Amino acid sequence: MSTQINTIIFDLGNVLVDVDYPNFCKVMNWDYDKFMKFILSDFFLDFERGKHSVQEFFKELSCYIPLTKEDQERYKNNLTKKFPLRPRTWARLHYLKKKYRVILFSNTNVLDYEALDKEFELKRVIRNSYVSYAQGYIKPEPEAYKRVEELFKIVPKNTLFVDDKPENIQGARHAGWHAEITENEQRLFEVLKEYEIT
Repeated sequence: MSTQINTIIFDLGNVLVDVDYPNFCKVMNWDYDKFMKFILSDFFLDFERGKHSVQEFFKELSCYIPLTKEDQERYKNNLTKKFPLRPRTWARLHYLKKKYRVILFSNTNVLDYEALDKEFELKRVIRNSYVSYAQGYIKPEPEAYKRVEELFKIVPKNTLFVDDKPENIQGARHAGWHAEITENEQRLFEVLKEYEIT
């Protein structure tokens, strides 16, 4: 492929890190189905838009999972059990950022992002980041893509976006970006090769 890519935009969950809700629930000794009802709720979506405080988050969570006083700290301390790093991808990202502009574009919330930053130094490694809770828009809302363009002055035709969700890829293509779904780590490496990104 002869496309001249100079900017690579990465999703976070299931791209740079895995998302392992079953393991997290096992560590917390929580009912997985009840926890997932919370994760899939409108409240959680608005939390990722930055519309609720951390205090409100735990108050709402307690409607699904009975929380003890210690559970809030346990939740924060075990968040990386929910998001194990993909070491090969992380190593490649360190290499790519020497030659390309690398941007993080994630639907996430303050608890998850701060925990991952503490564990993996996300903010230091990826200096250009769009995190939904700070901006108010989530993928695949068109405003999210427009905001990324405004923040980082990207040129759509020179930009590759990788994400694990078809609707987010479709949103990026509507914005004029090159965009490819990466269902797993192997597919991510295949996409980079297809775009002659080395």
